[in-house]
Amino acid sequence: MIKFLICILSILPIIVKSQDLIPKLFIKCDRCDDTYIRKEINYVDHVRDQALANIQLFIYRNRNANNGNRYTLDFIGNEFFSDKNISLQVDTNPKMTRDEIRSSLKNKIELGLVYYLIETDISNKIRITYDSAILSDEIESSSDKWNNWVFQSAGDANFENETSRKKSNINLQFDADKVTDKIKLQFDLDFERSNDRYENDDNIFTSRRNRKSFSMKSVWSLNEKWSAGFSGGASSDTYQNIDFRYHILPAIEYSFFPYNEFVRREMVINYRIGYGYRNYIEKTIYDKLKEDVYVHFVGFETRFRQPWGEINTNLSGKSFLQDPEKYSLRFDSWFSIRVFEGLSVRLGGELELIRDQLSLPMRNVSIEDLLLQQKEIATDFFTEFRIGLSYTFGSAYNNYLNSRL
Repeated sequence: MIKFLICILSILPIIVKSQDLIPKLFIKCDRCDDTYIRKEINYVDHVRDQALANIQLFIYRNRNANNGNRYTLDFIGNEFFSDKNISLQVDTNPKMTRDEIRSSLKNKIELGLVYYLIETDISNKIRITYDSAILSDEIESSSDKWNNWVFQSAGDANFENETSRKKSNINLQFDADKVTDKIKLQFDLDFERSNDRYENDDNIFTSRRNRKSFSMKSVWSLNEKWSAGFSGGASSDTYQNIDFRYHILPAIEYSFFPYNEFVRREMVINYRIGYGYRNYIEKTIYDKLKEDVYVHFVGFETRFRQPWGEINTNLSGKSFLQDPEKYSLRFDSWFSIRVFEGLSVRLGGELELIRDQLSLPMRNVSIEDLLLQQKEIATDFFTEFRIGLSYTFGSAYNNYLNSRL
């Protein structure tokens, strides 16, 4: 696709008789460089609340197929820009620097603003230039020798040392993904090792945790609302008393909205059922060192991202077919709602009923593993509640930037 680089020139400063003649822009983006955007796009008024704006911009970020991100830019016009709504996209990749990402976002924002600025006096100061190098790069990259496969490896190590405390943690990861409109293939390898050592007088406390895992997933798009696939994997985890285990789970999913609308609204229900084998490090509270398990899951997920706020809700259940009394239920929800001008409310919580801890070791967990959370312990439930309020008031048109001190 031919891209245009929109250069807004000769705008500094724009001399107008009234501040009301300058378009008022509100941008909602959780992970954008706001200071950079305000500095570069300085020919509009950046306002602090969407009710004060005649151009609203909501930027949503989602992971794309190449392990980069896709930014969806939703422009909504108000007042004399009412009924002028457009949506643009920016795709990034892991090779891009932060400066390249924020520059690409800034250019796309300016491209969208032209749709509105052509109806104002600022249109007389807009000049459009064409960069042929961009087209050459796109033509060169149109033939994909990797056939949509993306590979990523990562690792980190952390070592801490004090007089009476030593701590180390090593993580290694390798991912291979292929994502298209018709199929999604994912392969993941993970390795983690952590060691903690504490000394107190003549006492020495040592705790270790090791985890290795391989997982895979394959999903096929049946139509705009149905998907099917399976997941499988093998792992070991000292935290869960697992010496070795593997599983395979066929799955099916239904979306109440077309999948291509997931950026703004999503509501799905899915079901998985399958077989697994477990070999334990220590004998469990059910007097077993190994066992076959048959398990099924059901999940309901919904997410809405609209100008009035964002809602995320997940409800899931799991039980073992050979013993239905071993089950777990989990409800997790998060809200961020704009109540009125300047006031936003954030609410979140999680409730989980836990009756499926088959791998708990028979012997008691040591005090060091308990305090350092290196071993799973018996519990019937887990709860969490989060609340937050933010209220902003004052000048709606303060566009000064000052980085001193």
